[in-house]
Amino acid sequence: MENKEDIINKSINILFNNNVNNYIFIYTPPKVGSTTLVTSLRVSLGKSYNIIHIHDEIMLKVLTNITDVTINDIINYLAKNNKNIYVIDIYRTVIEKKISEFFEKISCYHFNNSENNINNYNISKVITRFNNVYPYIQNEDHYFDKYNISTPIDFDFEKKYTIQTINNIKYIKLRLCDSNSWNNILSNILETDIVIINDYETNNKPIKDLYNLFKQEYKLPINYYEDLKNNKYLKFYYSEKERTDYLNNWNAKLSGIFIPYTQLEYDFYLKLCLENQYINDVLFDHYIDNGCFCKYCSIKRRDIFFKAKKGENNFPKIIHNEVISQVITNSNQTKLNILKELVTKIKNKQIKNTTTNKTNNFSPRSFSITK
Repeated sequence: MENKEDIINKSINILFNNNVNNYIFIYTPPKVGSTTLVTSLRVSLGKSYNIIHIHDEIMLKVLTNITDVTINDIINYLAKNNKNIYVIDIYRTVIEKKISEFFEKISCYHFNNSENNINNYNISKVITRFNNVYPYIQNEDHYFDKYNISTPIDFDFEKKYTIQTINNIKYIKLRLCDSNSWNNILSNILETDIVIINDYETNNKPIKDLYNLFKQEYKLPINYYEDLKNNKYLKFYYSEKERTDYLNNWNAKLSGIFIPYTQLEYDFYLKLCLENQYINDVLFDHYIDNGCFCKYCSIKRRDIFFKAKKGENNFPKIIHNEVISQVITNSNQTKLNILKELVTKIKNKQIKNTTTNKTNNFSPRSFSITK
């Protein structure tokens, strides 16, 4: 029977392909901007870091097919073996995170229909469904709830991040509202030039029309607003002024009291949704950069990095099979162009030789002058 250390080692070998000493765990709840962060760091850091994006142990099991090991087990094991470890979490405000997470699963989970069809739904129907499940959409914070940090340090509102080192592990906390400063923040922490590439945003998905309409039309039930005022994470990660401004913004968009599903009703709803669900929650191809370290994907990655530095923001995905296919296509096209050029040169040489031969055969005696 394998011991715990053997199981952890097996997990590490499955998760990481690059034999380097630097590791970044983007270990966050879903829908906080973490995919953008993953792609940005992969493009910026290349082979110098092993980078993994993970939300929970369910996702870990899907990725490794291994049980009896936690994400913290892997992090602590690497740290004890003197690896350079960063663990990053991101805070996103409560309402916006709940809305985004609801829309992430609106087709495969909440309504079991295609996004194109759901785009035609009456917005009041969607709002009612959201309000019914609102209390049950997760509102956890990994920095508090998952990292086993007994005393989290206060958030630094001037620097717009905190970094706390425990047992050789550097825990970083960012806020999504500061994403425009992430390049400077992370460049300073990692001592490497970091570019930010927006990735996997709901505004770019087929459901975007309904999503944008929802954000325009949605009014927060007053009983949900009262809970928001007492939210401990909002109090911790937002300054007094930021928190006041945020609450005032929602205070201007309130509706009456709403009675959501009871726990019993939600349990039935959850069971039914899971039975109808037709898409796996863990997606492997939604990143612009999927992390392949082959020669050609690395070249593509650097190309995206320099384009992003110039301000470009629309990039194709770095998917190994597609990159290799394009390399083969380009190679074949280059060979064809060389062949065409060679054929053209041969034809031109033949024409030149024919012309030269005709010129060399010219003689005055070939002409007769008639008087």
